[in-house]
Amino acid sequence: MARKDDGDSAALHKVTDAKALRALAHPTRIDLLEAVALRGSLTATEAAGIVGGSVPNVAYHLRTLGKHGYLVEAEGGSGRERPWKLAGAGISTDAEDPDPVAAHAAAGLGEVMVERWLSRFQRFRRRREEYPQDLRAASDSTQFVLFGTPAEVRQVQQEMLGIMMRFADRITDPGLRPEGSVPFELLMFSYPFDTPPGPGAATGPEGGSSHA
Repeated sequence: MARKDDGDSAALHKVTDAKALRALAHPTRIDLLEAVALRGSLTATEAAGIVGGSVPNVAYHLRTLGKHGYLVEAEGGSGRERPWKLAGAGISTDAEDPDPVAAHAAAGLGEVMVERWLSRFQRFRRRREEYPQDLRAASDSTQFVLFGTPAEVRQVQQEMLGIMMRFADRITDPGLRPEGSVPFELLMFSYPFDTPPGPGAATGPEGGSSHA
């Protein structure tokens, strides 16, 4: 999920409506959105088998996601057996939205998503040895301190997002996923690096990396 809707992130669906943002900040709906993204399309019955819960309840959540523009109906089926697919490759939100209600809702959704992302990362680290060697080798974590102006950091963000967006079509069209492809989650955070206060506080390194 991108923070701003500019540059390459313009290909993402920008969500500014507070009701739509709050509607997504629901564990089951996030589970459903991610499940549809991984599998291309799902019916309520199929989705219930993945995320749990009753088919009527899952069907309600799928309709809610559709109502707010996160999902659209795919071809085939009817009623609870109609499949749903993503409306786009992803969404963008803005916690700095000039509308304070929308900004608050975006920040709340952001907190929920970051907690989920980091939880998945920690789960992978705990179970790392259960994965094949090639997947472990491709799984990496890097920390880097960049001394730059806000404009320069935004440029770096957009360039990195541009690289990832080259693969965006594979999210909405499973047929484009090459044989042997695996869904990897790439996280990108940027924030002011404040050193701990107090005497003898260590200053941040000018750059460095560590691998998971």
